[in-house]
Amino acid sequence: MIDIQYNNDSHYGIHDPAVRATLAAYSSLLFLSSVIGDLLILVGSIKYHAIKLHPIIVTFIQYLALMDIAVAITRFLPGAVSLITESWVFGHVFCYVTYSVVVSSGGTAVLLISAICLAKLLIVRFPFRAALVPVYFAHIASLFFFLVSSTGIVVEIVTNSKLVTFSYIDYNCDYNSINGHFSRSSITCNILVGLIGFTATTVTAVSSGLLLRTVRNISARGGEIKWQGVMTVLLTAAVYLVATLPGTVYFMGSHFVLGSAALHKFWHVDLYRVAVYTVYLNMVSNFYIYTLTLTSFREFLRFRVGQGLVECFSRNYPGTGASDGERRRLLP
Repeated sequence: MIDIQYNNDSHYGIHDPAVRATLAAYSSLLFLSSVIGDLLILVGSIKYHAIKLHPIIVTFIQYLALMDIAVAITRFLPGAVSLITESWVFGHVFCYVTYSVVVSSGGTAVLLISAICLAKLLIVRFPFRAALVPVYFAHIASLFFFLVSSTGIVVEIVTNSKLVTFSYIDYNCDYNSINGHFSRSSITCNILVGLIGFTATTVTAVSSGLLLRTVRNISARGGEIKWQGVMTVLLTAAVYLVATLPGTVYFMGSHFVLGSAALHKFWHVDLYRVAVYTVYLNMVSNFYIYTLTLTSFREFLRFRVGQGLVECFSRNYPGTGASDGERRRLLP
């Protein structure tokens, strides 16, 4: 029997109830925001065509929303419960499932963000050629991203599932390398994850930089730029790069942190915890970015979602709702 209650509470646990409560509330807020926001993105883009961008970018956005929902269900919610109970209560199998889904979905998500940035750059630079690219290309690319992100973790879980344990560092199931044991498959998995992160970050940063320079040149020549799409992509890239910055610093410096136990604890516990909870922001930001930058998405929220909420509230509380004349005046 595998003991997933890894006995590291005294060394790595959060012993301040106020801090645990704050992080539990933060994780719960992230869970609700991600699930509700990404479901609205999916419904709005599929049923109401509320995201009026290039079809390839819209397809990438839809897959990104699915990945974010998967991470929210398998990371944010269990993390909030574990912070409250100070233990893992979901059983052995779900421990492996959560770790596998988070790594595969998270890797797919960062690759999708880089694909969105690169696709927008190519669309702006080659608009006529971009119009000829079929949408199924985005479906194939998204499936390829998921397969690449899942390959390493599947091998790791099959060969070294005993090393996936509950960790008090981030109050979730994670790969336990604290004891210094690294198998060949775990090294392969770590290299794959590192390559995915490095590739996604590099492509995102370079593509967004070139996109910004390209639109400035086109605008200076008097060309027409669809700024809503450009700002959507640039903000998505900016949030991703900022949210992953603590994690980048952590992983780049991990092999060079030597010396006192206090420094070791700060780097591998406190900074790692900050990196984990910061990167979560990247999973919930898309809804707010689209609300800010896309008029069509705001109209969907106002007239479709808002109208539905008003009608639902009026049916349940008829005495407090607006009159029929007021609703006809305020809502289309």
